[in-house]
Amino acid sequence: MKDVASRIKKGNVVAFCGAGLSAESGIPTFRGRGGLWEKYDPQLYGSAEGLSTLLLSEHKNVRDFVTDFYSILLEAKPNYAHYALSQLEERGYLRGIITQNIDDFHFQAGSRNVAEIHGNAYVFRCEMCDFAVKKEKDQVNAFLKSLAALNEREDVVGEIFGFMGYCPHCHRRLEPGIVLFGQSLPLKEVEKCYEYLDNAEVVLCVGTSGTMYPAASFPLYAHQKGTEVIIVNPEDSFLDSISDCTFYQGACSFFKNLFLHL
Repeated sequence: MKDVASRIKKGNVVAFCGAGLSAESGIPTFRGRGGLWEKYDPQLYGSAEGLSTLLLSEHKNVRDFVTDFYSILLEAKPNYAHYALSQLEERGYLRGIITQNIDDFHFQAGSRNVAEIHGNAYVFRCEMCDFAVKKEKDQVNAFLKSLAALNEREDVVGEIFGFMGYCPHCHRRLEPGIVLFGQSLPLKEVEKCYEYLDNAEVVLCVGTSGTMYPAASFPLYAHQKGTEVIIVNPEDSFLDSISDCTFYQGACSFFKNLFLHL
């Protein structure tokens, strides 16, 4: 740990974060035990086409899914590891964060340089001009209360569309700012990733199994460039083979130990 702390203090570090980081805040991974995909079919609820079909025919199920999804996010908070990454950035050690998580916790913890490659659950954007708006937690809470009071299909669909809003420029309905199955990663966020990685000397992979592609290609890209890779994950990951140093522990435990040496 002393050697890793010494290396991090030299700067030019990029963090690559996965679901395991937010799991320590009480957010279950989508595919893990207690995750949303145990209750909802990911092929339907995790794709644009599936959700569009469900909105027309299974409005109650969509309401339940939306309520479950946002309730989990609203009840959780950033954990020690999120704030530790923010501190590393503030001290000038961390160039940026590449995150697969959509919970907004990095920004809530104070980080500024974040590439959200799978989007953000609080953001809604226009597919035509890329206009985007970010909802506050109290707005989401009010939306869920309104949604719970509705029964008719038209009201449920209208409430969901009304919450997402419309683009002031294109007058199109805004879409969820989350990357669904079958969709490409947002180009601006991908460009940020390569900007971070091309100048990095260390990539710190935290809470990720390395199974999600194309996300997992980013630490592989760094490794191929000769960048040092440090893995922090309680279990084996598919990135272990490219690791220069591996810590088999949770993110919060790792950062608490790390900060004893910084």
